[in-house]
Amino acid sequence: MRKLVYQMDLISGEINDHDFFLLSGGSDYRAYEVLRKMKSKDTAINKILLFDFYERVRDIDKSDPYFEYQTIGFNNILPIKCSIRDPNSCLQDLIPLEAEFLSTTAPKIALDISCFTKPYFFYLLKLFKERFKIDSISVFYTEPQFYLFPGGISSAYRSSTGPLTILEIPGFSGYESRGDRRVLVILLGFDGDLSKEINEDISPSETLVINGFPSYSPKFKDISLVANEKLTSDRDIKVKFSRANNPFEVFNILEGIKNENGKSFINIAPLGTKPMALGACLFALNYPDVRVVYPLPEMYEKVTTNSCWNSWRYSFL
Repeated sequence: MRKLVYQMDLISGEINDHDFFLLSGGSDYRAYEVLRKMKSKDTAINKILLFDFYERVRDIDKSDPYFEYQTIGFNNILPIKCSIRDPNSCLQDLIPLEAEFLSTTAPKIALDISCFTKPYFFYLLKLFKERFKIDSISVFYTEPQFYLFPGGISSAYRSSTGPLTILEIPGFSGYESRGDRRVLVILLGFDGDLSKEINEDISPSETLVINGFPSYSPKFKDISLVANEKLTSDRDIKVKFSRANNPFEVFNILEGIKNENGKSFINIAPLGTKPMALGACLFALNYPDVRVVYPLPEMYEKVTTNSCWNSWRYSFL
């Protein structure tokens, strides 16, 4: 059993200074909520790296909320050109900064995952751990107050459009031996068809699902179960629960599942909340024999949430 030292705090007072702060550009209002809070608290940041996604800036004009980061008041923002579909695309701008990351003893690095796609922040955390050898990092996340359901129908929620390709997240392929029993663990989200499609694609010996409960809002837990009814109605599928905003509970549940399943090949599909996905990422970084899969869409919706709820800081070693 691995020991994970962590701290989880609701942002309410001062925010510690950082050497580097990484965040994703986005049109959702919460994309820059932590940055706004940092400015209001006079937090000092040596360099802000804004991951500027090609897919999000094409076909929008300068009045789009995506560009609000330019008006918050920080003058040290460095755009990192990249593509959502290719996490490696950030390396051209990121690797030249490697010397800066390593020039400071115990650099204070923070990553805001609020509007990063899950494969992207998985990739970045692995990059920091394995290439830059940085184990101590703070992760920020702002909960949405509302998800956007077209037409008011909860089952119609979509965070993506177009055909899906189910793939391994780069760097999280795991180790599978011939004849290994396959176990699939799905962190439930609102896109119900995704869970069913991943289950059919993996064809596991056993499927378990983890649903976010308590959720940000009580209704979110029920919406998730209803949206995934095609999958959860199967009596052979076990349903477990973890707080939607606590990655460390997810870590512990996954560790329990791994211990219970011996030498089985564990596949994880992080479709749920970003904090839950963060727990899966930390688990996979500690147990590189597990595989993480994700449905990569043709396009992501530019705006999927409205307004902000709480902002959290997760620190871990």
